[in-house]
Amino acid sequence: MVSKNVTKLVQNLEKKKFREKYQLFKIEGEKMVEELLRSNFKTEYLFALEEWANRNKNYLDFNKLQIVTESEMRLLSDFQSLPGVLAVASIPDSAHPTVDEINQELVLLLNGIQDPGNLGTIFRVADWFGIKYIICDKECASIYNSKAVQASMGAIFRVKSIYVENGAEWLSIHKNKNYRTFGTFLEGEDIYKTALPERGVIIMGNEGHGISREIETMTDTKITIPSFANSDFHSESLNVGVATGIILSEFKRGTK
Repeated sequence: MVSKNVTKLVQNLEKKKFREKYQLFKIEGEKMVEELLRSNFKTEYLFALEEWANRNKNYLDFNKLQIVTESEMRLLSDFQSLPGVLAVASIPDSAHPTVDEINQELVLLLNGIQDPGNLGTIFRVADWFGIKYIICDKECASIYNSKAVQASMGAIFRVKSIYVENGAEWLSIHKNKNYRTFGTFLEGEDIYKTALPERGVIIMGNEGHGISREIETMTDTKITIPSFANSDFHSESLNVGVATGIILSEFKRGTK
């Protein structure tokens, strides 16, 4: 049986304050747990239904595996459809890469991305385009929120998240004439007509308010994705996850 204390701990990980207190987060579902077990993240608990365990005998000697009943899994899980397996992992340390390491890369700086689903999607897109680091300011949602974890489709185990108190201060440390910053604005330069480097900082702003004024002043080049709609009455903007994918695609064009 799963103890009441452990059950309570797993349930509490839905709340940010408990994730921060225990430095743990929850992963649900077969694909995501398999991604976790292949990663460098430390697994603290692994709960599985007997059917999953029978299909995954290579994990049966994993000393943290605990076979649970459906009623026990229902207490642990937040899914409407019961998962076959659920894990709890440690949140990795937040050691920052050096300035030199960052300045050799194309990185994303997220300014106030508040929807966990959007955040997870951005990590998934970044993983596809080979981005190593995503900088998140304090206004961003937590990537260890369960919705963000699921939306990332395993990308959180490969793309390093770096949370900073102030995005503008972080930019001031890394910004130099050879390492440019690109901000996404409705009135920016057409991205399809702009010369784009292989490295630099791409800034994606809040879903409703865009990039803050403080960070805007530190942006070298404002870029936009132009609309090709056939009517004046079209969508005002793109979802931030979709926009990130288009922008990264353009930055990566011709780099291979």
